[in-house]
Amino acid sequence: MPYRRLPNTDNARLKALKTALKRGEDIPPKDKPYSQSSLQNLITVLPKFENLINLQKEAYSIQTSKSVGYNYLYKKARNYVSHFIQVLNLAVIRGDLKKEARTFFGLEEDAKKLPSIKTEQKLIKWGKIILEGEQERILSGGNPMTNPTIGVVKVHYDNFISAHHHQKNLQEQYIKATKQVADYRDEVDRIITQLWNEIEASFEPNSEVMKRNLCREYGLVYFFRRNEIIPEKENVSEEYRKNRVVNKDLLQTKDSSSESKKQTTDIVILENATVIENFNDTEENNEKIFPEEQYIEEETFENTETSLQHEEDIKEDKEVELASFQYSLF
Repeated sequence: MPYRRLPNTDNARLKALKTALKRGEDIPPKDKPYSQSSLQNLITVLPKFENLINLQKEAYSIQTSKSVGYNYLYKKARNYVSHFIQVLNLAVIRGDLKKEARTFFGLEEDAKKLPSIKTEQKLIKWGKIILEGEQERILSGGNPMTNPTIGVVKVHYDNFISAHHHQKNLQEQYIKATKQVADYRDEVDRIITQLWNEIEASFEPNSEVMKRNLCREYGLVYFFRRNEIIPEKENVSEEYRKNRVVNKDLLQTKDSSSESKKQTTDIVILENATVIENFNDTEENNEKIFPEEQYIEEETFENTETSLQHEEDIKEDKEVELASFQYSLF
């Protein structure tokens, strides 16, 4: 028997609600396969749920479209902060600045390695340290650094900070919209379950096939199990029928094939038993006819062992020769 499956995605839930509402629009209230309370729930729940889904999609779309520009500003600010620290280290190496200048930027005097700024939080942290450190260094009597100047670094850093706050707001809006959809989803599932139960109960007097066909018109979904035969009058698409139907002739062929395979296996077992008996008899006869076979095998093994030892000796001589030649090259 096929089983009924409730919608498991938001789009499928919307489709189920819309199909049931549209199919019952032109039917008088007394002839509708669902109650008036279910109809009222449909009219109330459908617009609200659809609106929440649209808000979620819109928030996701805006966040995605803005992420391209945000990533560009992030990489630009990261490059300028990194280059400023690199110029600082080069100035110390050239002797233009004393190594104590690194302490203004939260670095050790002998530190030559760049700090990690591969994340947004790291960039925010080190950008702030550099802006404050350069200002403090200049106030203490130091000359402003150039290429890049701290003013250029500040421009790109401020642009990134502004975009970062805006992107965070967009993420929060999307998270909020997603949570609203998730919270309302249980109510929608409850309405659909009640609606489908009433529709199935209304068409219960009909045959199973006719009942399912009528229920499908109101959005109900049925699935046949794997290898389950679909009745000819079942209202399903040809593609679905082609992928799911199992021909009775094929089933019979499969059963007969299994029986034939079993008989063949029995015959093989019997033949193997006969072969084993014949083999045992042959082995006894061979022991009588070839009593010296054991001595022949032992002699063959000794010859093989001697041959292997000879090959090892030859290999060892070649290695000694090769080593001598390589040493003579020096």
